[in-house]
Amino acid sequence: MADSGKVKAPDSGKKKNKSQKKRAESSGDGGATPTPSKENVPVTKPASPEGATAAASTGEKTPDVKPAQGAQGPKQGGQNPKKEGKQQKNQNKPEQGQKGKGEKAPPKPEAGEGEQKSKAQLKAERRAIQEAQRAAKATKTAESGGGAAAAGAQGQPSSAGAANAGKKENQGEKSKPGGAAVAVRRIPKKSSKTTEKMTEEQLWAKKEKNLLGKAYKMDHTIVRLGYQYFYHNIVGANARCLALLTTLKELIGKYKTPEEKELSRDLEKNYLTPCISYLNECRPISTSMGNAIKHLKLHINQIPSDMDDKTAIARLQEEIESFIHVNLVMAAKGVAEFAIAKIDDDDVILVYAASSLIAKVLKAAHDSGKRFRVIVVEGRPRTEGKSMLRFLVRCGIMCSYVYIGSASHAMSEATKVLLGAAAMFAIGDMHSRTGNSMIAALAKANNLPVLVCCETYKFTEKVQLQAGDSQMHARSKDLLHIGHRPPVITDHDAMGLRLLNQMYDVTQSRYITALVTELGMLPCTSVPVVLRRQEDLKLNA
Repeated sequence: MADSGKVKAPDSGKKKNKSQKKRAESSGDGGATPTPSKENVPVTKPASPEGATAAASTGEKTPDVKPAQGAQGPKQGGQNPKKEGKQQKNQNKPEQGQKGKGEKAPPKPEAGEGEQKSKAQLKAERRAIQEAQRAAKATKTAESGGGAAAAGAQGQPSSAGAANAGKKENQGEKSKPGGAAVAVRRIPKKSSKTTEKMTEEQLWAKKEKNLLGKAYKMDHTIVRLGYQYFYHNIVGANARCLALLTTLKELIGKYKTPEEKELSRDLEKNYLTPCISYLNECRPISTSMGNAIKHLKLHINQIPSDMDDKTAIARLQEEIESFIHVNLVMAAKGVAEFAIAKIDDDDVILVYAASSLIAKVLKAAHDSGKRFRVIVVEGRPRTEGKSMLRFLVRCGIMCSYVYIGSASHAMSEATKVLLGAAAMFAIGDMHSRTGNSMIAALAKANNLPVLVCCETYKFTEKVQLQAGDSQMHARSKDLLHIGHRPPVITDHDAMGLRLLNQMYDVTQSRYITALVTELGMLPCTSVPVVLRRQEDLKLNA
């Protein structure tokens, strides 16, 4: 077996033709193949492992020949004789040819390896182009001082050249027939600056600053009234409405119609609307104020276009005075007359906080000769019950003063409950100062009648189901201060305690026994009827 696997070396003087060598190399039989000399290098691999071991034992050199060259042999068999002669000369000098190929150019790889290498070279070239563009961009931005600031404003100062190079790269890949286009999406970097949440005091300071910035466009009377609303120097539905109407009456007296303008359009749109918007920013418009503004706008639109300014302004001022007299002065007297009929001698009447209408009712009842006692229930943080207590004591009425925490104990002594309303919703619910809903619920639980005194100009078609739906919030720090004492909690922000100081709440109609108005004693379900009657009166006017 070892003898049959040996390779016989032919004479050095004899040379075979290239076609015969190719036939011998392409043939798959395990016959004897000539061994190359030092001058003649091309050798085929042994057909069996025994032949390879035998060749290794004889010490002959068997240079490696890639099978790809042998595989390409049959395809190149039909070449011209001139090319065959050149290949014959190259084979006569194998050592020199191999040395030159090793130093200058590598042997030609296979088809699959060649494609991979070309992609790698293209990728390396693209990287070199990108690095060159980045370096040029950096040099350019360093030379020009404004370039760096502009690039910094965009958030990616050094990636502009890379983005352009990436676009060119994607276009080059798309142009290739066999290349796969890859979509590159650049994600913007997140800003490192974290926006800190503003505290409540900072928000109030910012709001005050904004109001001060808009004040230079307004009349000084509107600015003064707005800041009185903002700092709660004027509180109460009737007091706020009266202050608004008085200010608008003074403001309308200063109006002069511009040329080529109509008073009915310009007065409302360009003169009164900005002032009302400013007041709404200082503090949201109440229901009573909103109804008064609607009444005034209705009469402004009814002014004929041929009426002179002096007559029209005088007419509007009379309408404002008439609204104050009818809906605030005479309505309060009508409510007091109907409420006195429900107050008996030796009654103990419980009231909550302060209400101008309730104060007038109790004063009128005392002046009529009724003997009764009043329990004033105080609520924080504004402690308005103190002003109510002072007024009643000056009128000569016997009073008691308790905090809302002791209201359940005071219910055992009371015989009636009188509450004031800031507004009455269409479904019969009452909108009033925070704490009235709890007093009404306690009275209902103790089987005490709850009488709500309210003028009809405070009725509204709006509906509010919860107290949290209202935007009427005051400063939360007022909850921590009790008179001149130090605050109850000093580090509530560090404790994570967020305070909410709501100014108004909603009392459901089931807790209200009757509604006392200038029209008489009405159930809460009659609010929509009164609203329809007011609309009919406006249409007939």
